[in-house]
Amino acid sequence: MPLTYLASSTDAQTVANVLRREGAVAVTGLVAPELADRIAAELRPQLDANGLKSRGIFNNNLTNRYDGALQTAPSSAELIDHEMVLDVLDDILLPFASTYRISSLSAIEIMPGEQHQALHRDDTVYPIDIAGMELTVGAMWALSDFTEENGGTRVIPGSHRNLRSWHLPSLDSWENAVMPKGSVIFYLGSTWHGGGANRSNAPRMGLVNTYCLGWLRPESNMYLKVPPQVAARYSLQIRALLGYMPHGATDDLCGGFRGECEAWVETPPRASWRAERGQAATVEHAKSQGAG
Repeated sequence: MPLTYLASSTDAQTVANVLRREGAVAVTGLVAPELADRIAAELRPQLDANGLKSRGIFNNNLTNRYDGALQTAPSSAELIDHEMVLDVLDDILLPFASTYRISSLSAIEIMPGEQHQALHRDDTVYPIDIAGMELTVGAMWALSDFTEENGGTRVIPGSHRNLRSWHLPSLDSWENAVMPKGSVIFYLGSTWHGGGANRSNAPRMGLVNTYCLGWLRPESNMYLKVPPQVAARYSLQIRALLGYMPHGATDDLCGGFRGECEAWVETPPRASWRAERGQAATVEHAKSQGAG
């Protein structure tokens, strides 16, 4: 199955439909190249200073990684809570949770000479596998052009249909995401993917954001990666995605979750996160008991 590419003018519902059906989908030119360049420049000092500290069997040896984008690259917020991204996440994740949140956030720069990263699923950090329920969704943003030669992300469309407890997909049926900077490839947590080998003479940089159901523990501890004093610099929506918001709170009950942290979000800032989705009985019971 070939990877589907959609234009930036495509509506989010169509993107979500393809993602659910095929396990991965690329949207080309979703943000301006100038924004991608600005984020790359903000990430540059940390990638140069610390990027290879995470080298290893899984991360490879010629790949710079930095997971503190919101610490030092404030422009990355424009990708993390991009409206199309959140609309797609609403469609894929909200049937199974009241909210979702950032699970991990990594700048990844594949240097010339790097080999293929091992193909993998992102949702294997959780010891459950339920057909039809996605635990995570990834969004890999191209901060430079992605090509076959420079290590554009490898994906296996359709591989999300294989429950990991049963069998592996054919791992030789992958293809590279080929897209200009400012583009994004969405992939489900159950979709097999990995970084590609860089056979070019220039690095390939991307920013990958993964999001998980709100009731799951994120892969990375965002309270340490982005502590309250840093989170407070960002919008309510970013703070909520970082986890500075209770899961399952509605407008009627948020008052019971008030906190003293400056970064705390008392009321879900996105309307879709305030929907009750089966919690109506809980809300009505709370009201009958004098709450809210």
